[in-house]
Amino acid sequence: NQKELKMELADYYIKDYRDILNRLDNVLDDYTLEYDGKEIVTKENTEDDEYSRSIGTLAVSKDTFNSDKTEIISIIEKLSTIMKDFDYKSWLLYIDQESINYWQQPVNLKKAQSKLPVKGLRLRNLEDYFKYVFVPSRAGRMVSEIRYESDTYVKAVQVTTKADKSKNIQERYVVYYYFNKIDGHWMLHLPEIGE
Repeated sequence: NQKELKMELADYYIKDYRDILNRLDNVLDDYTLEYDGKEIVTKENTEDDEYSRSIGTLAVSKDTFNSDKTEIISIIEKLSTIMKDFDYKSWLLYIDQESINYWQQPVNLKKAQSKLPVKGLRLRNLEDYFKYVFVPSRAGRMVSEIRYESDTYVKAVQVTTKADKSKNIQERYVVYYYFNKIDGHWMLHLPEIGE
């Protein structure tokens, strides 16, 4: 029947609506998505879904989550400008010391070099890593959520939703940044090869 088909289509697209509403969250103070007079998505349950996905089984308060996400998204916005300008020296200010130590070692740069899609490209130092690996792999990417690995280690991710042939919603995310909380501040972490 026509009404069942409409409801089925609404269910099919509901995850996409949630994603759109999450992005509109900064613009709208409150919203409700209704279908045939039935409340489907509200600002409150969308935020709760993201919070639950982000913390997993960890004990992180909503206030801490909101504060951490705001700080991390702000850092990513600054990094976007730094990447557009290829400003290596400014980029270094956001990198944790463990990553700098690891990626300055020629043996690690050589391992990374062997995994690059462009053969023949040489990574001689950390600045080459910044120019040829870090920037191209993140340029134009949109980070929408964070995922806690621990209360001091977070992934910044882009979330996409897609329905399969059976109309089951599949949520996928791509990790673009890792952050370590060091002395109360979030620092960018560059994972080691194989990490």
